[in-house]
Amino acid sequence: MLRMDDSEDEEERNLGKPEGTKKGKLSVKMEGEASSLREKMEHMMKAREELTTKTLETKLLITGKKKEVKLAQVEAKREEAKRKADLEERMIKLKEAKVWKELMVEEKEHMMMSKKDMDQDQLQWWKDYKKDIAERKRMFRGASSTFRGDTPMSSCGDGGVDDSTGAYGDA
Repeated sequence: MLRMDDSEDEEERNLGKPEGTKKGKLSVKMEGEASSLREKMEHMMKAREELTTKTLETKLLITGKKKEVKLAQVEAKREEAKRKADLEERMIKLKEAKVWKELMVEEKEHMMMSKKDMDQDQLQWWKDYKKDIAERKRMFRGASSTFRGDTPMSSCGDGGVDDSTGAYGDA
């Protein structure tokens, strides 16, 4: 009798289930699980693809930003180098102007020398030096017409050079 009670319980349990063999039932159960697993795998694959796509997009954005930063740094270095070169060029021009000014002072002193106490050799040296001064100024004017505003020589006429021999009271 016990067995009959078991069979009645089984029938009640299997009331809503399809009839078939144990293998059939097992295969239906496995197919259901497999399709569920397939759906889960497809969902995981889609999520992975989305994650990979987002990662690549992020990397591209980061790479683009890095390039922009690098270009900005290169441009900043270029500007700094240009600024330094301009400063160095101005320093060179200032030194050159200082040298020219010292040379002009020396030449002016030479031109203002009293020739009364000079002998013939000294007078000849003075005249030769005067010619050198005049020639140097002529060459400077011809060669540096673009720099005339940058040098002290440009605004001073001929620097006090007088080509006539009687201007300073020679003998």
